[in-house]
Parts: sequence; structure tokens; C-alpha cells
Amino acid sequence: MSDSGPTPPQRATFALLADILVAEGLGMPAASTVGVAAGLLDRCLEAAPVLAEPLRALLDEAAADDPDAFVQGLSEHRPDDFAVLSTTVVGAYFLSDDVRRLIGYPGQQPSPLSIAAEPEYLEMLERVHDRHPGYRECP
Repeated sequence: MSDSGPTPPQRATFALLADILVAEGLGMPAASTVGVAAGLLDRCLEAAPVLAEPLRALLDEAAADDPDAFVQGLSEHRPDDFAVLSTTVVGAYFLSDDVRRLIGYPGQQPSPLSIAAEPEYLEMLERVHDRHPGYRECP
């Protein structure tokens, strides 16, 4: 399998499986609607490359099965494989700007440190600074 990511047929299978796990409802779009099988999948696999190879193997296996039965079988009999699929689907889904907007999550934001509001933090830093340095020159 290629390191360049899932193939177009694998992406189509991923979209089908993703819609089983994350269907449209309660004001939220289905997984395929937000593009989980395109760039979001690539971003997810870039963040968690350990998922890429097992996911591609699952997608090749799923292509020959009924998608609903395949997902159900993973859920009931192969929890590790189900975790690979569900983690990737959900990871890609929540990378969507539309999804984050709908759930009210703006993404990670900077949180400036206020010296006045964090006296315990400063005390801890002073204790670390005052103790013996942990670094020693190697012989």
C-alpha cells in the first residue's frame, strides 16, 4: 500500500462507512457531507499516522462487504479494528470547520498567562530555578 494516502476507491468506501457512524441528524451534517473522505482524512492521518496502514487494510476488506454489516461486525467482533475506523472517522469529522462552528468550538486559542492571576505558578517556577540544576556535563 502506498504512503500517499488512501486510494480513490478506499476514500469512497471510507465515506460510506463514515456515514454509518456519523449520520445526519440533530442539526449536524453527515460525515461525508463535510468531506471526511477528502482533505480531512488526509489531515487526520497526518496527525495520527499509526492509523493509516490499518485503516487502508480495513477499507480494502470493507469494499467487498455490505457496509452496514461490516461496521456492525467490527463493532461486535473486532474492537481494535472498530477503534481504528471510528477514531479516524470522528477525528476527520471534528477537523471540519463547519462541524466545529456548529458545536461552538472555535479551535485551540491562545491563553495568555497573567502573572497577577497565577501566583502559584510563579512560586513553582522560583522553586525550580532555586534548586540545584539537573544538568551535568558528560565526561
